[in-house]
Amino acid sequence: MRKKIIVGLDIGGSKIRAVLWDGKKVLAAREAKTPKNLGGFKKILRKLFGGHSKIGIAVPGRIKGAVFVSATNMPYIRNFNFAEFFGGAKVNPHTKKFGVGVKVDHDARCFARAEHRDKRTTLFLTLGTGIGRAISKDGKILKIKSFEYPARWEKKYKEIRDSRNDDELAIFLAKKLKGIIETYKTEKVIIGGGVAARENFSDKLQKTLGLPVKKSKLGKNSVAIGAAMLFR
Repeated sequence: MRKKIIVGLDIGGSKIRAVLWDGKKVLAAREAKTPKNLGGFKKILRKLFGGHSKIGIAVPGRIKGAVFVSATNMPYIRNFNFAEFFGGAKVNPHTKKFGVGVKVDHDARCFARAEHRDKRTTLFLTLGTGIGRAISKDGKILKIKSFEYPARWEKKYKEIRDSRNDDELAIFLAKKLKGIIETYKTEKVIIGGGVAARENFSDKLQKTLGLPVKKSKLGKNSVAIGAAMLFR
């Protein structure tokens, strides 16, 4: 039973969330504040990992294979290799076997993986410490490398987000996302993260975008579940 359980890890700029996923449902979930330094980051990873044999990881920045290259909100990250970090973890203390299955993807793509339900072209947005973007088309998640970099307008997004003027934020996002929506012929939008949970924000964004906007069905576990789903 234990071998079938996958750890899904959602690494965010302010919080790290972990779920234990059995392929159908979340068995348990934990959350911790994102550390301010590399030593603290490694400590939290070990604590949340729990010695299982498979771990899927969602990160808010650039990736190359199992390497977390960099992230704007985590300046201490520079080419952090998750496979090497978890590779020495003991799977079974009795057999002394080593090695852990590790898969890594961008957080917005993990969000999309967990939340997409049909073949309509969909824009997925994670609206939290930063803003993540992903696209699904014909039931598949597109790997758009440019989305791993922060948007040029992310600083302004944070300013408006922190002011809690959601009407202004909805108008701002509609203007900045217009190019993506037109390029990929987007048919609907799904949003997650702290901003998405604000009262009536999805309705306001729907009005400014002129497209159906829905909130995440899986809530705060969605990105971590999408990370665990990398092993499907």
